[in-house]
Amino acid sequence: MKKIKYLILFFSLTVAFISCDTLDEEIVSGVTSEYLNTIDGLDAGVNASYSFLRTYYAQEEGNKFSVFGTDEYTHGGHGGDWDIDRYGAGLNAENGIMWHVWTNFYQAINTCNAVVDRATASEELTDDEKNPKIAEARFLRAHYYFILVQSYGDVPLTLEETQGVELEAVRTPAAQVYDAIIADLEFAVTHLPVTQSNFGRATQAAAKHMLGLVHITNGNSGTAVPLLKSVIDDYGLALDADPLARYDHDNEQHPEILWSVQYDEDPILTPLGNRSHLHFRPWYEVYASGLVRALGHGYGRPWIRYRPTGWLLNNFRVNGSYDVDSRFNEGFQKVWYYNTTGDALPAGAAVGDTAIYLTGENLTQAQVDAIEARLPGVKSGSNLYSWHPDAKGKEWSWYTTDGTDNNSINIFPTPYKQEDNKRPSVNYAEGSRDLIVYCLSETYLLLAEALINETKASEAVPYINAVRERAAYPGKESEMMITAADATIDFILDERSREFSGEQKRWFDLKRTGKLIERYTMYNPEGQSNNYVQSYHLLRPIPANQLTRVTNEMRQNDGY
Repeated sequence: MKKIKYLILFFSLTVAFISCDTLDEEIVSGVTSEYLNTIDGLDAGVNASYSFLRTYYAQEEGNKFSVFGTDEYTHGGHGGDWDIDRYGAGLNAENGIMWHVWTNFYQAINTCNAVVDRATASEELTDDEKNPKIAEARFLRAHYYFILVQSYGDVPLTLEETQGVELEAVRTPAAQVYDAIIADLEFAVTHLPVTQSNFGRATQAAAKHMLGLVHITNGNSGTAVPLLKSVIDDYGLALDADPLARYDHDNEQHPEILWSVQYDEDPILTPLGNRSHLHFRPWYEVYASGLVRALGHGYGRPWIRYRPTGWLLNNFRVNGSYDVDSRFNEGFQKVWYYNTTGDALPAGAAVGDTAIYLTGENLTQAQVDAIEARLPGVKSGSNLYSWHPDAKGKEWSWYTTDGTDNNSINIFPTPYKQEDNKRPSVNYAEGSRDLIVYCLSETYLLLAEALINETKASEAVPYINAVRERAAYPGKESEMMITAADATIDFILDERSREFSGEQKRWFDLKRTGKLIERYTMYNPEGQSNNYVQSYHLLRPIPANQLTRVTNEMRQNDGY
């Protein structure tokens, strides 16, 4: 099965459309808007609707929008927009991240609208030919609106193609926006195929998954239950025995993946690549002589944007141990190795020896002394740290004495699922790893969440345990099992973090469950050390560029 590939064409609506029938890109210029009225043009328009996903997913703007300001990640030592993480004064209508998401998604929506309008009016296509194309466009339109309405609340709802300049915009009540999203997804469920010829295109199962998530978010968990059960039961899908298999960069069409945003190694096909490999990587090369920036497993180019909170790292413990749940030890890098020869190597060290040692163990002084004696160049407080809560105040603590700020701002465990070693050089920024938006383990956990919301915790347990059992180390399965008494929304959030941390879901998860402020102030070091976050931060500010570009008065969200 081919991945979606991109053929770019330009026409008088000044929207870039991309196609996916071939592996080769072709630039087509001077095309009129009437091209969309043809069969080939409609195909191009459908595929174009996908392209805007790559302005958000796996980009710095999208990560800051959805990863910052949560219990999982806080800011690293480099980059800007820390006030999004802090809920500080810089989180305002002039913040460029707010405008980036808004303007790109409304361009995407207009592209979808063009496809829907032209296909509906087309006399060249039969219903059987055009309804699947309309369904893809409406699936994508629903996705863009879903992110917008969760983020900004009431937003302008436009379901028809805009061909000229619009000087007025009215914010539609969120309830009506949700109605439109649900109508789009119900149409998609009815008319999308079960499978697609190109991986990454919307399918019926993906539409049911998203519709279930929308219903939970909109307070209708009972309606979500049969949709999510259908995804699990009706499409021949099954959880992989390996909880990390879906992140294999050489197997990006893994059957657990319901829908993913497509990237490619060819820079012509992917001018804007997946950049998350930059953002989650610490500044490892400055913490040890004999360690240099390199391309390869465990190294890479560090931009040091997002560092995990202590809570995220400790969340993988079972009964205090990392030897039960495999997802942390197998999914995160905690040790770096010397990778250069010559005078830079510490005395007694060799290439391949440990250069940086991070651990969650509660080390004693004797254990620290033994590590330093065994590992040349590794020194407590320099490149030997523990994030164990009881290490606070000790030389090797990842935290400073007060436990709020910490020594981890530039060195921290990093998730392997973000790294990209297929780039042509270490400094090449555009990665080719696909970004998974929806997967089967999330369907299981969403179904469990919906059942808990419906006071059916005992029915939720098998779905939670199915995800947890396959994550256990051999022989540890029983320690991973939970009971109905454990099945709470907080436990679902904990489990979602173990499965999906750093995947641009967390801000929305915490908001959906009513836990954003509580868990941010409890677990994020910025939330622990300041009181900036307020209830109005549950919505983002309407971008100033939007407010000043209309002739009517457009209401700003409270607090901004």
